[in-house]
Amino acid sequence: MLFRSSDLLADFERLTRGLNLGSEFDEVVDNLSNGFKAAGESNKFATPGVDAVSTASGYEFYIDLPGVDPSSVELTVDGRVVTITASREFAVADDAELVHAGRRHGSVSRSFRLGPDVDAEGLSARSEHGVLIVTVPKIEAPQPRKIEITTTD
Repeated sequence: MLFRSSDLLADFERLTRGLNLGSEFDEVVDNLSNGFKAAGESNKFATPGVDAVSTASGYEFYIDLPGVDPSSVELTVDGRVVTITASREFAVADDAELVHAGRRHGSVSRSFRLGPDVDAEGLSARSEHGVLIVTVPKIEAPQPRKIEITTTD
């Protein structure tokens, strides 16, 4: 089948509608659709892109937050879950009229579950050119060692 639409998500929804793939599948598709709505249809901006890098000393997460004031970013750790919350606001002056809305604004939140090989207490973050960089140090793995056996004689 040839797709003539430039909206592949709409095509996907059209093709899967009525297939009865289950409510969980429908919910996933709905959430995906809502995440990609045009800016005029939603005041939330899309989930930020994230790159994760493993280094010898830890992990680094690079989270895209263009146009976000770093002072509006909140980074929390609850047990082994790290949550980043940010907001990007846009207001039109009282004497002006918005004639086109092409950017997303509002708030966004993203959570990550940390593995057992990291030090959640040593987490740090910095902002560079619209990218939040979160560094999580690794815990050094226990090394094998020889245990000396003593005798009571």
